[in-house]
Amino acid sequence: MTKRTFFLYILLLFAGLSAWAGSDFYEGEPVYASRWRDYKRNSYFGLRFGLNIPTVRYRGTGGTAQTDPHPRYHLGLVYGNKLGEGLPFFLETGLVYTEKGTEIKETEDAGFRKTTLRYLEIPIVLKYKIDTSADDFTVQPFFGGYLAVGVGGEVKDYAERTKYSPFGSSRYKHFDAGLKVGCGIAFQNFYFSMGYDIGLFNIAGKNYTEYHYDNFDGRIRTGNFTMTLGVDF
Repeated sequence: MTKRTFFLYILLLFAGLSAWAGSDFYEGEPVYASRWRDYKRNSYFGLRFGLNIPTVRYRGTGGTAQTDPHPRYHLGLVYGNKLGEGLPFFLETGLVYTEKGTEIKETEDAGFRKTTLRYLEIPIVLKYKIDTSADDFTVQPFFGGYLAVGVGGEVKDYAERTKYSPFGSSRYKHFDAGLKVGCGIAFQNFYFSMGYDIGLFNIAGKNYTEYHYDNFDGRIRTGNFTMTLGVDF
């Protein structure tokens, strides 16, 4: 799936949700209009986009694998639903296109390489919405997890002047999963959050040979600091 195809899919899905919301009426006005003013609604759809500062950790190399973050981005749709009446807990999930990666510094065995990993991700988090003394302003800490599948990417080898797919048995696995933790703030329908994704799944392929570290234990895990902007409706 190319980035252009995925972005088109997101736009069509967003347009479809808007059309669905506008197909019903409440007291002479479209439902989406009343939902827009109901900041304390029991469910919501949201558009999210923002910055990723990802890392890729090579376990057991004792610092031999010198990596730097490779800033990328994410974009997607989420849906949240309140868990019970009178409770400030919301369960949120969705579909997000996200890019991760790393820059691996030059060693004696290989040259400088920049890796980009592109995923489709399903986040599942529990949010606690805390009302504040300010009107229409809430604080929203969250905790949960994510499932992700690799849909593309590239490794740029600057020494060899080549690029190739990052996924395969001798490189990275397609599947990743982990925990999500962070905190958001919302004013009316507008949202901002900061969080961190802790990769728990070993993404090293069965025959990983990208770099030959003497003490590499065969485990590679991702991490990702995120800053997200959004709007709910």
